Amino acid sequence: MSKIKQSGKITTLILMMLSLNTIYVLPYLMYTYYVPLQEAMGLIGRDADYGKLLNVYGIVNIILYIPGGMIADKFDPKKLLIFSMIGTGVLGLWEATWPSYTMLMIIHVAWAFTTVLTYWSASIKCINVIAGADEQGSMYGSLEAGRGIVGIVLTTIFVGIFTKYSANSARAMSYVVITCSVVMILVGIAMAFLMPATNVEGATNEGLVDSIKAMGQAFKRPVTYLLSGMIFGACMAQAGISYMAPYLAKICGMDQNTTIIFANYNRTICTLIGAAIAAFAAKKMGRSSKFMIYAGIGSVISYVLLVLVPGSKAMMFPIMIIMIFSTLCYPVFRALYYAVVDELGTQKNEVGSVIGIASILGFLPDTFYTSMCGARLEADPVGGYKFVFITCMAAMALSLICAFISDRKILKYRKTDEYKASLRQADM
Repeated sequence: MSKIKQSGKITTLILMMLSLNTIYVLPYLMYTYYVPLQEAMGLIGRDADYGKLLNVYGIVNIILYIPGGMIADKFDPKKLLIFSMIGTGVLGLWEATWPSYTMLMIIHVAWAFTTVLTYWSASIKCINVIAGADEQGSMYGSLEAGRGIVGIVLTTIFVGIFTKYSANSARAMSYVVITCSVVMILVGIAMAFLMPATNVEGATNEGLVDSIKAMGQAFKRPVTYLLSGMIFGACMAQAGISYMAPYLAKICGMDQNTTIIFANYNRTICTLIGAAIAAFAAKKMGRSSKFMIYAGIGSVISYVLLVLVPGSKAMMFPIMIIMIFSTLCYPVFRALYYAVVDELGTQKNEVGSVIGIASILGFLPDTFYTSMCGARLEADPVGGYKFVFITCMAAMALSLICAFISDRKILKYRKTDEYKASLRQADM
């Protein structure tokens, strides 16, 4: 049972909403500002090189996930989060000067350290530690829904800044990047003064040997690999969403400013709605995996429709509806799959390690997917977008299978004496 007071939980949850909604904006900025960011970086016509920035970031992430998991199981997540937010913001201020391609590559590599090594597993474990055994799904769902609310506010600010200065892409994107960076630095400072310590009893390992043992146990747990499959599908779906706005612009004839607005609000509003429904459904159904199954089915169907419906100006509205539905489904997985870690009885001092290992496999698309899609789009724009939708469909089918297996395992675990004992301990 978490010893964090309710007021501390609420404060932590609010700060994590702000944190998670800003720290990954800059590394993944191309997802919502694909063409303007490309122009600001001076990479127009170099889609493959443009995609490599994110892929290099993803490759270094893969290297750092396991040590990041061990660090999260060894240190108070609060201290790791403070460093990550301030460090990422400072790097963002550097990016806003639009240095050379080599320097941009270095910034993306450095972001891997501040957003993965010291942040990723620590951020997920932070919520795992403060949430009780019976509130994991609702807590993660509330976090994701809160991110949607924060996202709408920040998106309105970012879109307003971009629209005002859109005549000059470099200037507009500089202001967007600077604003996001300053917000991150301020959130990091707020964490230092307002967030309670999160190193509750039994949540951290004493030394290196204990951390290695915890990592070894994490490798043996089925949840590690089921989680990685669910992350993999959601990761590719998230990347696929970044190609929806360019598809509407280049294939369906939508103007650029409208596509920017659609890309931003589609992602943020759908995240809010999808995650809020996920939080409610997880609490109502008593477990997180069941609703993920429904979302997985919906996601696969939406991508099938995007493959089958021909892209044209006449079909723009139906395609937008399908895209919105698709975007509603993927945040359900992102809101709930980490709750499965606790729902399958994972020890608190192993949570960071499970997250680290699962992230290596789950976020593999970050190492190759955008550059692969970029190369396809350069060679054949229409066929390239169909390739994006087909691969996302296959990836979400994998997530659906993993959610189904997780659901069976959770039901089986809840019949064990270990689970019944954990419930009695939570009630003490």
